[in-house]
Amino acid sequence: MPVNWKIGLKLYSTDIDIIADARKLQNGFFDFVELYVVPDSYETTINVWKDFDIPFIIHMPHSLHGVNLAQAEKWQTNLIHFKETQKFSDELASGIIIVHGGNNGNFNETIRQLALFKDRRIALENKPKMGLRGNVCAGWSPEEFRYALGSGIVSSMVLDFGHAACAANSLKKGHMDIVKEFMILNPELFHLSDGDASSEKDTHLNLGKGNLNITEFLSVIPDNGLVTIETPRDMRRGLDDFVEDIHALRGLIEKA
Repeated sequence: MPVNWKIGLKLYSTDIDIIADARKLQNGFFDFVELYVVPDSYETTINVWKDFDIPFIIHMPHSLHGVNLAQAEKWQTNLIHFKETQKFSDELASGIIIVHGGNNGNFNETIRQLALFKDRRIALENKPKMGLRGNVCAGWSPEEFRYALGSGIVSSMVLDFGHAACAANSLKKGHMDIVKEFMILNPELFHLSDGDASSEKDTHLNLGKGNLNITEFLSVIPDNGLVTIETPRDMRRGLDDFVEDIHALRGLIEKA
């Protein structure tokens, strides 16, 4: 199993108070920051992030902040949020902009809006079929991703293993059956977390706190793969939860 992956620390654009702690872990714990753009944070945070000498990957806001690419009536606000995301990407030299497909809408609408963004950095992340509030997500199946990538509008995909496991449960298929279908599409980046192996809904647990077969997921990540640890953090503990996840990951690699 290759172990020379590039590991990503997931932060929000408003997490500027934690940058000092992150710098202390920069050598040995992570290689890049995956920065989720909190709306309206560019003006007050961009100069601080520019001073953080590390590669960035940018994540567009999603339903947590009212973005929904699957609904036509959200187009104007979606565009505003994407333009701010582009500004972060431009200033931080990110070659990847991660987006979610939306929910309770139409995947064709998602593709239409992505086409209007006209940005070759867009990487679409797979979602569970079933959202946390019982909504149906857009962009959860390998079929949708074959269509999206075949259209030429989406240049790459992000494979979230936990989301793929949830989608597999919805289809009553094995987790790795779905993962292998996605792997044929050559994901550009991977999201790793633990979770409930029997659930259709995403739980994003810290590594070792759920019962997903993480080792199976690790076995398909290619040499030099980009892997973001996308797990919860108790803000009162700084980056301690992330450090524990890295130790857990190293333990899984050693046992594989």
